[in-house]
Amino acid sequence: MDRIDCLRAFVRTLEGGSFSAAAKELGIGQPAVSKRIALLEREFGTRLFLRTTRKLRPTPEAHRVYDLARQTLGSFDLARASVDEALPRPTGTLRMSAPSSFGRRYMMPIVAEYAKAYPGVHLDIRFTERIVNLVEEGLELALRIGNLEASTLVARRLGAVRRLLVATPAYFKTRPVPRTPDDLATHQCVAYSRLSPANEWTFESEHGRHVAVLQKSIFLDDSDAMLEAVMQDLGIAILPHWNAAAGIRSGRLVSVLPEYSIASLPLHAVYPEMNWMTPRARSFLDLLIKRADRFSG
Repeated sequence: MDRIDCLRAFVRTLEGGSFSAAAKELGIGQPAVSKRIALLEREFGTRLFLRTTRKLRPTPEAHRVYDLARQTLGSFDLARASVDEALPRPTGTLRMSAPSSFGRRYMMPIVAEYAKAYPGVHLDIRFTERIVNLVEEGLELALRIGNLEASTLVARRLGAVRRLLVATPAYFKTRPVPRTPDDLATHQCVAYSRLSPANEWTFESEHGRHVAVLQKSIFLDDSDAMLEAVMQDLGIAILPHWNAAAGIRSGRLVSVLPEYSIASLPLHAVYPEMNWMTPRARSFLDLLIKRADRFSG
């Protein structure tokens, strides 16, 4: 997470008197403000705010940091403004790719914001689960979920994708509820085919790591299709939080093996290794970094 954004959240929180006031001014969610303040507290090794049920009170350390934080932000904004004036306005066609389901869930508001800010840039965005070769296909930027293989690409981490093991209540009407990952061997499972190995699911618990080898599976390469398969009572699946959360809240999905955790997958922006990025690619990457808090959850 960008430390400048953390300092900005700190200053707005102290001035506004609450996380909600800072969130409203910055145009982000209140949990994102809280997360940024917590990161600063870890880095500074001290509490910046004392939280109670009624109010937020700055600590003496917060008041000492405040003036320096404002000076830092002022210097940064001045430097950015001087660079922005010298840089050419982004133009041309920005070609990039994003995972299909993730793109449908998160990308269009960001694309709309970018298009309004940079009307001189034409956007060509491919929504695909395929790992695209950026150089061969002429792409300047791509979003990728999962651990990256060794390559010459430059990667910028944007966040992590939480995952949940879920099924419908109807699926368990005629089947026993799994108690351990080993029990999954007797169940129909809906698995994402682009993860390797696709027929193994890894869990963590207080007793260590557990690897479940799937015996009966439906393999799909799109998480929206996986969600639909689960909703049709076809089996148990590991779904991204953005797919599963609404179903769990409504009761149409239930969490399976909740005492076992599933590792989140990293989310990166990747681009070809070069001495410079085009202004259009750099400005889109900057916007992704600025809006990265939206990707959690």
